Amino acid sequence: MSATNIAPEIKDKLVEHLNEMLSAENAAIDRLDSRIQECLLPEGKQQLQHHQDETRTHQERLRQIITDLGGSPTDSKADLPTLRLPTGMLAKKTLTDMAKSITGGGGEDTNPMPEELELMHTKEDYGIEHLEIISYRTLIQLCERLGISNAIPPLQQSLQEEQSMAKWIETNIPMTFDKIWPRIEAALTGRSKEQTSPAGEKATTTV
Repeated sequence: MSATNIAPEIKDKLVEHLNEMLSAENAAIDRLDSRIQECLLPEGKQQLQHHQDETRTHQERLRQIITDLGGSPTDSKADLPTLRLPTGMLAKKTLTDMAKSITGGGGEDTNPMPEELELMHTKEDYGIEHLEIISYRTLIQLCERLGISNAIPPLQQSLQEEQSMAKWIETNIPMTFDKIWPRIEAALTGRSKEQTSPAGEKATTTV
């Protein structure tokens, strides 16, 4: 890799962008650990484990490129995007929990079920993959512009693996939904039947 003709300020900026991507991959390893443990579907666990192995290779590729440019690979971890309820909905949920606590009703009904979390995290997975895709495309374009040709093939390989993961998530969303939603629906229907009669009044148990 030749970077002798690049101004030091430009090279430092490229290293900054590479380290930004590396910090995202560092964070992705930790997130994938949690996703593998919590994922409800065997197919999902297997794919997440496969992508975690790929992500470790992405880290090594980035570290090598950064080192070859004379930079220091970062150990920092980026804040990956997550799905959060709007402030108004969060306030409403907090008030509901407080009311249930005061009346002795408990707050468990407002907590998301594991199945709900699985759907939410799947959406996050897809968003993170596309963030990484656009980041790798930007890095490739930078290296092309600066003539750092040796960095392009490893970056393209990582890009292809991120695209493959995003495609897997998109292709398997129907399967994930078909397996997860019936559990959510059954839990909600069961809870409703326990709490109310068909007329909407609280159900009572007779002996």
